[in-house]
Amino acid sequence: MKSSIHRDTLGAILELATAPHESAMLVVGEPGSGKSRLLASVEPIPGIEIFRVRINPAEAGFPLSGLSAFVASFQTPAAAALSSELLIPGEADAQLAARAAELLALIRDFTPETTLLLIDDLDLMDLPSQTVFAMVAARLGGTGLRLVGTVCAEPPVGPLASLPRITLDRLTFAESMLLATELLGPQSDEALRRMLASSSSGSPSEIARNARLLTSRHLGNAAPVALPFRASRAPSTRTSQEPDDQHLLLAMLSCSYLSSQDPIRQSGDPIRGALEELLSAGTVIRDGRYLRISDSALRSHLYWSIDAGTRAEFHARAARSEDAPGGDPGLAAWHRSWADAGSLSSDELLASAAEFGRRGLIWQSVELAERALALALDATGSPEALLEVAEALYLQGELSYAARYARLGQRRPGSIATVTKLATLRSGIEFMSTHQLLTTDLDDWVGPRGASGRAEDLARLLGMSALSHAERWEVDAAREALARGRHLLESATPESVELHELSALLLSALEGDPGPSTRMFERLSRHGWTEETSARALSVLGRSLTFIDRYGDARRVLRTVVGLEPPPDPIVLQTARYYLAENEILAGNQFEAMAIIESLTGSGTEQVHRRPLQLLTAWYWQARGDRARADAAIELCNRSFATSDHPALAARLVADQGRFALMEGRFDDAIAFLHRAGAIGSAFRNPSLLRSQVDLIEAYVLSGRLREAVIQFREFRARARPFHTRWTVLATARAEALLTPGEASIAVFEQAAGLWQPGDSQFEQGRTLLSFADRLVSLGHGREGADQYLAARMIFTQLGAIPWARKADAVRLGTHAPSVNPLLATLAPDERLVAELVQQGKRNKEIAAELFVSLRTVEVRLTRTYNKLGAKSRSHLIALLSGTGTVLSDGAASGMV
Repeated sequence: MKSSIHRDTLGAILELATAPHESAMLVVGEPGSGKSRLLASVEPIPGIEIFRVRINPAEAGFPLSGLSAFVASFQTPAAAALSSELLIPGEADAQLAARAAELLALIRDFTPETTLLLIDDLDLMDLPSQTVFAMVAARLGGTGLRLVGTVCAEPPVGPLASLPRITLDRLTFAESMLLATELLGPQSDEALRRMLASSSSGSPSEIARNARLLTSRHLGNAAPVALPFRASRAPSTRTSQEPDDQHLLLAMLSCSYLSSQDPIRQSGDPIRGALEELLSAGTVIRDGRYLRISDSALRSHLYWSIDAGTRAEFHARAARSEDAPGGDPGLAAWHRSWADAGSLSSDELLASAAEFGRRGLIWQSVELAERALALALDATGSPEALLEVAEALYLQGELSYAARYARLGQRRPGSIATVTKLATLRSGIEFMSTHQLLTTDLDDWVGPRGASGRAEDLARLLGMSALSHAERWEVDAAREALARGRHLLESATPESVELHELSALLLSALEGDPGPSTRMFERLSRHGWTEETSARALSVLGRSLTFIDRYGDARRVLRTVVGLEPPPDPIVLQTARYYLAENEILAGNQFEAMAIIESLTGSGTEQVHRRPLQLLTAWYWQARGDRARADAAIELCNRSFATSDHPALAARLVADQGRFALMEGRFDDAIAFLHRAGAIGSAFRNPSLLRSQVDLIEAYVLSGRLREAVIQFREFRARARPFHTRWTVLATARAEALLTPGEASIAVFEQAAGLWQPGDSQFEQGRTLLSFADRLVSLGHGREGADQYLAARMIFTQLGAIPWARKADAVRLGTHAPSVNPLLATLAPDERLVAELVQQGKRNKEIAAELFVSLRTVEVRLTRTYNKLGAKSRSHLIALLSGTGTVLSDGAASGMV
C-alpha cells in the first residue's frame, strides 16, 4: 500500500535498496509509531526482489527460531532445508559463526541478484538469531542482499548495537492529518479528521484505532463523538514505576483535557510533590493557568482504564474543586456532566464550550461541545447555542470545527434571525477556507425587501457577500450585493454598515479609483489609529492600497494590524498576514514575502485562506528556484483550482508561471502561460493582471515576434487607462523601450529608468535595468551593459529576488569583452549567455547550475542557438564562436551533445 506518512524514511529505504553496495539498517520506533505500516508501504522496485518477514515473539524462547524464519523467507528448497535444521535443539554458541557462514553461502548461491529483505520486530528475535543476523549484516559484500529491520528502541549493547539506524519520529500534525484522511477518505468531515489527529500524539496506531471507533453515523455527521476517544484495550494505568501519589494525580488529571492549577496546588503535600515530579518529567505540562497531560493518547488510555464508579467520583471531586476560588466554571460544568448528567442542559454545556473557544482553548471547547450533543438532555442543542460555539471557533480560525457546529445548528429548528446568522456564518467559513461562496444560502435567505425583523441580519449577510465577491475580483456581483443591501443600512448595526463601506472601498480600488483608499489612509495618518477603527477595517484598507500600487502605505497599515496589542482575533490576524505577503510579492520585496509565507504555511494544516496559500506556496518555491517542489505545489494548485470555481486564483497561478518562465528564458512557455492568464482573467477588472500583459510583451519582443508585441502593448494601454498608478507609468515606459528598435531604444530606456522615484517598486526598476542591459549588449555596448547588469543585480539581491539576481550576475559575467562577436549579436540575451558558457568549455549541467535554471531550459536555449547559427554540434558551435568554423548557409543544425 502507498503511504502518506514517513516519506523520508521510505526514501532512505529506497536509497539503501538501490545503492551500488550491499548494506543493512535498523529503523527505530516506539510501539505504535507505524513500523509495520512503514515496511508494508515499501513499493515494488524494478529489478529488486523484496521479501518480508515478521518475527513471532512467542518463539523467542527457542534458540535460532528467529534465524529460521529469516532463512525461510527466501522461499527456496535450500533455504527451507536450512530453516528446518536451525530448529534442531542443542546448537551451541560456538557454532553460531558456522551458521552465519552457511547463511551467507545460501544467500550468494540462491537469492536473486539484488534482494531487499524487510524484517519487522527484529529485536523480538531470540538472542542467538540476533547474533547471527548481526554477523551476516556485517559481511554482505557480494551477496546482493540489502537488509532493513525494525526495532522498538535503540540497542545500547548487544548484537544489533553496531548496525546503522534511522529513527522513526512521531508524526507531525500535518502527517497525522494525512493519515486520518487516508483512513477516513478525502470527502469525510475535516473536523473528524482533526479530532483523530489532535488526540493521537503523533501515533499512527492511535489514529488507526480511533478511526475504527467511528461509525457510519459519525461519518455522516449524524452522531456526536465521545471524547476522549474510548480506548478499546486499556493498558495498565501505570505509565512507569511512578509512586501511588503520581499515579493518583495522573488518573485525576485524565478526567479532563485541562485542569485548573490552583485547586491542585492547594491540595496536601503528597499531591503537590507528585505534581512537581510529573511536571519535571514532562508527563504533565502547564498551559497558562491550567495543567494537562502532555500525551493525549496516554490521557485516553488512563481515563478509560479507570472503572466507571471511580471515574464518577473523580469527576464529582473535580467539579467541587473547579467551583472553588481559582477554578473554572466551564470545567466545573464538564465534570458535572459526567458526575451528575441530569444537572445541566446541553445549552449550558455549549455556552461553556463557546467561552473556551473565545479564549482559544480549542480542544476543551470541542470536547465540551461533543459532550453536550451526546447528552442532549433537553432533546436537542438549540441552534442559538450551536451558533455561539461556531462563531467563537470561526474567529479563532478553526474553520473545520466551526463548520461542523454551524451545520448541526442549521439542522435544528430556530428563529429566522438565527437561521440567517447561521447562513451568514456558513458562507463566511466556506469563503475563508476555500475562497468560494455558498450562493444557495444567500439566495435562500435574502428575500422580500421589507422582511420584518431580518433587516440587520440580511444587511450583514449582503455586506459579507459583497466583500467576498470583491476579494474574488467579481466586481459586478459585489456591486449587486451592495445595491440589494443599501436600503437595509438605516436600521443596521455599525458592524454591518462597516462591512458595506469596506466592500465599496475595495471595489473602488479594483476599478482603478484611488480616491477612497487614499482619503481613508490620509485621515488615519493624520489622526492616528484609534480604537474606533477595527482591525478588519485596517486589513481591508491595506488590501485596497495594494490594489492601487501604494505598497509602502499598504505595508504600514498591515504591519499595524499584525502588531496590535492586544492582538485581534486570529482569523483577522491571519488575513492581514496573507494580505501583507501578497503586497510584498507585488512590491518585489521577496525576502519579506518569503518570510511571511514560511510563517503562514509552516504547519502544513492551514485552514484560513487555504487555496490562496497554496498559490503563495507555488510562488515561494518558484522564487527559491526549487523546481521539484515548485512543480509539486503547482500540481496541487491545478487540482484544487480545476475542481472548484477559482478563475481568479487560476489566472494568478499561470501568470506567476509565465513570469518565472520569462526569467528563465523559456519564451515559448512564457507566452503560453501568459496568454492563458489573459484569457482566464479577461473577465476581471483587477490591476494585478496587467503585470502579466507587460510580461507577455517582453516575451514577444525577446522571441522576435514584434507584431504580436505591438498588439499586446495597444491592449495594455487601453486596459491600463483606468488604473493610473506609479506602477502603470513605469511599466508603460519599460514596454515602450522594449518595442523601440535599434540604437533609438537606448534613449527610451534611459528615460524609462529615469522615471523611478523613491517609493516606487524597486523590483520594477530592476526589471527595467535588466532589459536595458540586454538591449545594450545586443547592440554591441558590452561595457555599458555590464554596468546596468550590475545595478540590476544589486537591486534584486537587496530584495531577495535570488533567481533574478543570479540571472543578472551570470549575464554580466559575459559582457566584459570590448566588443561582441557578430554571431552572438544575433542571439537573444539568454541564448547568448548559454553560448558563451559553452565556449568556455562548460557542460550543460554546469551551465544550468550557474544560471539557476533547469537542465531542460539549457537544452532548449542551446537548440535554438544551433538553429540560428547553423551549428551541427557542440564542437562546431565553439569553432564558430572562435572564428575557426563555417556557418552553414541553410542554418540546419543536428542534435545536441
